[in-house]
Amino acid sequence: MIYFDNASSTKPSKEVLEAYINAASNNFENPNSIHKLGMKNFNEINRIRLRILKALNLDSEYEVIFNSGATESNNLGIIGYFNKNKNRGNHIITTKVEHDSVLEVFKYLENHGAKVTYLDINKDGEIDIDEFKKVISKDTILVSIMPVNNELGFALNIKDIKEITKNYPKCVLHLDCAQTVGKYPFDYSLGDMLTISGHKINGLKGSGALIKKKKINLEPLLYGGGQENNLRSGTLDYPGIVALCVALENTMKDFNQNYKNIQDLQGFLIEKLKNNPEISLNIFKNKTPFILNFNLKTKKASVVVEALSNEDIMVSSVSACNSKKESPSHVLLALGKNEEEAKNAIRLSFNKTNTLDEAKIFIEKFNKIIDSIIGRKL
Repeated sequence: MIYFDNASSTKPSKEVLEAYINAASNNFENPNSIHKLGMKNFNEINRIRLRILKALNLDSEYEVIFNSGATESNNLGIIGYFNKNKNRGNHIITTKVEHDSVLEVFKYLENHGAKVTYLDINKDGEIDIDEFKKVISKDTILVSIMPVNNELGFALNIKDIKEITKNYPKCVLHLDCAQTVGKYPFDYSLGDMLTISGHKINGLKGSGALIKKKKINLEPLLYGGGQENNLRSGTLDYPGIVALCVALENTMKDFNQNYKNIQDLQGFLIEKLKNNPEISLNIFKNKTPFILNFNLKTKKASVVVEALSNEDIMVSSVSACNSKKESPSHVLLALGKNEEEAKNAIRLSFNKTNTLDEAKIFIEKFNKIIDSIIGRKL
């Protein structure tokens, strides 16, 4: 099998699985129990928090709140901050190309008193800084932007955004880094709050964290035992936390070599695909090599994705969160594509385990599939 759908989910690494099984077998006690085994787990979790900050080159100004993944982190960061700070201003900003776990949260808040600005993205995959300067104001308390887009792979100009937001003391910058970690060279200290997810980096589903500056106050979404400094009640998943840490450390340790290998792989695919009259590549100046997106001009993406699947090659047509809705990509629509183009895009997304040989097989199979369906009415 060739798996080119790693932006949806990655295969857990052997090291992650071994770490999880070991922790689940030998450290099953509740970290909030006051006996010595519970305290041992609790203290180890606090050491893991420091390891996670170190892996991302963040200092003690930040703290780690463990949870179930990117969706919960985005909800806690955005709703939690707005609800706690809405007396200071009710304006919040995001872009039209965010993941649904951000966009749907903004829509929710818009229906509950927030004034929301949805920024356009230009054809180069960037925010118009002059436009951003016009919309941000003294009433703006939150900006939420993903550094790397999950569908097209373009890298947004976060540093420029930070230079502006830092002049507004009430405004914090939340960054959904689920598709950034391990896929793009990035300064994580640009964010006041950061979202990370385990299953995007060869970790486990159901593991993730919101990393935030300690001075930032949030309203919790969950109430109960008061874990995570009263911000995320629920028994801490010690084995999942261990697995998340191992996945993150391994991803960041091997980043440079992995990045170069995938650059070579994507470069090969672009070279082979760019002259194909049946497709249009979506390429950007600043991008991650781990995501490659292209439009089919005359064929249905769903048909090609299914045909590739039958050849044991796994790719996606839209974000996995929307794949069963058969709706056009909101990201491609936001970049000016028409509805037909936005429905018929294919995303290839890579992992450090993918190889050039797999890319060569993909090209061979893809070309045969396209040739076989030319002339058919789809």
